[in-house]
Amino acid sequence: MYSFKVGKMKDVQKVAHTAYDIWAAAVYAQRINKGYYKEDEFNADGECIREANRTVAKNALALGGKISVEDRCKGAEIRKFISSRLMVTAITRTLTDFQQNLSRAVELEEFVVPQDRMLIGIVNSQIAQYERAIREEALTKDSVYGVFGKIKERLDVELKPVSRFWLTDWGTFRYNSITEDGYKTSFYYRDKLEIGDAVKVRGTVTKHTNDTTTINRVKVLK
Repeated sequence: MYSFKVGKMKDVQKVAHTAYDIWAAAVYAQRINKGYYKEDEFNADGECIREANRTVAKNALALGGKISVEDRCKGAEIRKFISSRLMVTAITRTLTDFQQNLSRAVELEEFVVPQDRMLIGIVNSQIAQYERAIREEALTKDSVYGVFGKIKERLDVELKPVSRFWLTDWGTFRYNSITEDGYKTSFYYRDKLEIGDAVKVRGTVTKHTNDTTTINRVKVLK
């Protein structure tokens, strides 16, 4: 890490960190917070009870000595994993704006603050995404290719949620799951279901996409 000053009327201090340090600090923040927090959390008295991951990572870089060798190794592993995923995605379709920024973050060998602050924030968000992806891959390793049910058919199916995403605009969760027969299934449900725990649901088949069946109007039976 090093710093330098620029400007005539007012000095603006810039700090540079290697990509190795930035990804390691993001892993450290995820480990300390036991999850990803985009913003600081406050109690009723206005006291900060949990700092955002980017803040935890920033402080770790400033203080030094907190980031472990394991954090550094995992950071490098995650960076490589995401790079490979983006390369595969870019072959099949155009990357979204977010994916393009993520690609920039992965390719950078050095991050300069404040100009790369947005990309550093993206790096911090990706540790949880990586852990979710690894867990989902483990739970779907025995999946089969194909779909089930007919469009508009209402059916009962036993499945196991493998990942969960909260959709703020809709006020509901989107679940990726796998049936007991190994078919990948996507559905929306307002309540929180435990990842990896099998449940029986009733839903209406609304779409078949590649090897995934989407069901709607889902009701959990047990």
